[in-house]
Amino acid sequence: MHKIIRKFPAALFLALYIFPASALEAGPEIMARAAVLMDAKTGVILYQKNPSLPHPPASLAKIMTIHILLEKISAGELSLNQEIRPPEASWATNLPRDSSLMFLGPGQRLTLLDLLKGLAVSSGNDAAVAAAILSSGSVPAFTGLMNEEARKMGCGGLFFAEPSGYDARSSITALDFARFLRIYVSRHPQALAALHSLREFTYPRQENMPEGNGPNPITQTNRNSLLFSYPGADGIKTGYLDESGYNIALSAQRGAMRLILVLLGERGASPQAGIRARDGDSRRLLDFGFDNFTTQKFSSPAPQAVRVWKGEQEQIVPEAPAEILLTIPKGTENHLKGEISQTLYVTAPVKKGDILGTLRVSLEEKIIYEGKLTAASDVPRGSWWDVFTDSIIIFFRDLFGYPV
Repeated sequence: MHKIIRKFPAALFLALYIFPASALEAGPEIMARAAVLMDAKTGVILYQKNPSLPHPPASLAKIMTIHILLEKISAGELSLNQEIRPPEASWATNLPRDSSLMFLGPGQRLTLLDLLKGLAVSSGNDAAVAAAILSSGSVPAFTGLMNEEARKMGCGGLFFAEPSGYDARSSITALDFARFLRIYVSRHPQALAALHSLREFTYPRQENMPEGNGPNPITQTNRNSLLFSYPGADGIKTGYLDESGYNIALSAQRGAMRLILVLLGERGASPQAGIRARDGDSRRLLDFGFDNFTTQKFSSPAPQAVRVWKGEQEQIVPEAPAEILLTIPKGTENHLKGEISQTLYVTAPVKKGDILGTLRVSLEEKIIYEGKLTAASDVPRGSWWDVFTDSIIIFFRDLFGYPV
């Protein structure tokens, strides 16, 4: 199999897969127990502290609950506008007295969109119970679905004991939760504007109550205070338990770069001090990411055609995407180097997806990106005449030292 290697400026480079890697060891000092800062588009980790340390998620667990509801909506199993009657198990009066609540109660009527807002903004534990029963028939069944979904996503560091996060036996790691959030934002980008960046939510409203009668509407402010103060912040959720301290899952975008931050276990002498510490660490980490890194888009020259011996067609052009994204430290754009290594000759049959080459980008001699050139379609073995004539050509090319 004859191969060629072409080197070129990485500003022309394309690849198929990004290897998430720690891009920089340095970063700000923070007081939180664990943290991961990740580029949402490329998966590159920009900062980490105790990334694999298990920690109670508190209400961050509700993001998985929301994810499962949104997945069921996408599959047509649920509808945003469907009417819900809160089951008795989800009534606020049946939840622990220190629960965060959206104040579900008997006789109420609400839409699934209301319930999602009650999870995202009000952080209602009652909403989590209602979501579980609506989706899976029971809280235990839904909890099993949460853990199965985490496993399927490749996030083995996530374990949920129930859908609200109230039970401190639930456990996440900053790294796997950041990976989950990257998938979540990719699959449900509309959720940032429709749910997670809402600054307040009012429930129950008069239309939610039996006969339109009931207590005065309750307006709750989003507990993610950075939505009000950090430029570009558009989500996602906060969480607190005595056992967990102050947790936050953040999303923020500036220009082409979106960052995801998971910060766990912030403490303070008072609730106000804990929240200030959480927000201060979050600002420092987000500023560090936006100030020191850039997400660059690159495109590649077209791969060369490959000669297919003994096939129904003589040539196949390897398949590669039109562009890639790379996350790199600012100021290093001119230090990138790219390389394509590909075969020029193969023998049929060729299967779609067969690897025909490799593409790499390196930064200061370290490979930061690698992908494959693959066959775009099948090339079956040709007729007896195709096989016969190509066999003769191969024989003489090999005899005289030409590549085959």
